[in-house]
Amino acid sequence: MNICKICSQEFSSERSLHAHLKVHNLILAEYYTQYYPRNNLLTGEPLPFKNKQDYFSRDFANRDQLIAWCEKTEPDTVKKYILDLLKKRIVDKDLKCAPNHLELKINELPPIDIYKKHFGSYTYACEMADIRPMFGSRLPLEWKDDADPNITIFIDTREQQPLSFPNQESLKLEFGDYATGGEHYNYTFVDRKSERDFKSTMSKNNLDRFDRELQRAKDFDSYLFIVVESDLEQIQKNNPKCSHKSNLKYIYHNMRQFSHKFSDNCQFVFTGSRERSEYFIPKLLTLGKKLWNVDLQYYIDKGEI
Repeated sequence: MNICKICSQEFSSERSLHAHLKVHNLILAEYYTQYYPRNNLLTGEPLPFKNKQDYFSRDFANRDQLIAWCEKTEPDTVKKYILDLLKKRIVDKDLKCAPNHLELKINELPPIDIYKKHFGSYTYACEMADIRPMFGSRLPLEWKDDADPNITIFIDTREQQPLSFPNQESLKLEFGDYATGGEHYNYTFVDRKSERDFKSTMSKNNLDRFDRELQRAKDFDSYLFIVVESDLEQIQKNNPKCSHKSNLKYIYHNMRQFSHKFSDNCQFVFTGSRERSEYFIPKLLTLGKKLWNVDLQYYIDKGEI
């Protein structure tokens, strides 16, 4: 039951309660911060109010503060807190596998390294939360080796702004933009996206088309790396400057949906540039299945690849 903290009147819905606050000349922010005060666990200062869900779901103003609190707080307290956050995310989003590095980062949840510090590994933390990780393998040592210089990269005939490789051929592909063949082929493909392409693909009008593309990859028992020529920081910085600003929260929500629906058949990788994408793609294609269960963005953001 929704009860007004000021006059004790009961309402059948939260919406009715919120409308009622006008009687008391209060807006939502004033009502909740006054009658349900919440303080930042790190600074002790009152938490800012954006909306009710945000207000009651966070204990810090940003992720940096969460990390700082984890570093200075008694380990047993941190361990329980971050495990509870993981469990809550799983329940709230009805997840069948645990969040990957990107999902943790976008939603300002503890990074994988914090879980590794307190649980020994992120996989073990997931076990404690009764769920499997989306990715469970380490980066293979072969990543450090140079890609075979003789590999031929097949580029889809519909690719608008193709990358350049020493040996390349144009070929119509069933899905994705890049593939290889012969002894190097192992059911792995790459779909290249510019920053604009990525946001467009994750927008409402293109979701069904992309879903069908991922379903084709699944039907062929194949794997699709979606390689984006940008990174989250660049996208955040550039978005306000675009002629058609995107709702990034909606964009990332759709990326998460695809990542979980096709968790065994796709992975989003933000390389940061076209040059980095040209470096990554031959390795993705030749190492193929050895990378399907590796959280590549985790290693990229750590500066290890």
